[in-house]
Amino acid sequence: MALSEEQVKHVARLARLRLETGDIAQVTRDLGRVLDYMTQLNAVDTENVEPTMHVIGLAMPLREDRVKPSLTAEAALKNAPDPRDNMFGVPRIMDGGDS
Repeated sequence: MALSEEQVKHVARLARLRLETGDIAQVTRDLGRVLDYMTQLNAVDTENVEPTMHVIGLAMPLREDRVKPSLTAEAALKNAPDPRDNMFGVPRIMDGGDS
């Protein structure tokens, strides 16, 4: 799949990746190859293939769900640097919200 360098820059910006100017052409080629491969995989007929979680027959050991005592809010917040109203206080990262 042909991608433009502008598309790759846009995707990098969305993913918060910093690409050096000299790397953009290589990343554009590499991402194009990945998308070409995905196109190939999408063309494979999987209509009558049973979904699997693992390619070999392993059984996942599951534990029984049981209700157990958990930490109280006071115990969980005991060493918190900024407890607020029975919650963990965290720094605001976006404008427009209350502290």
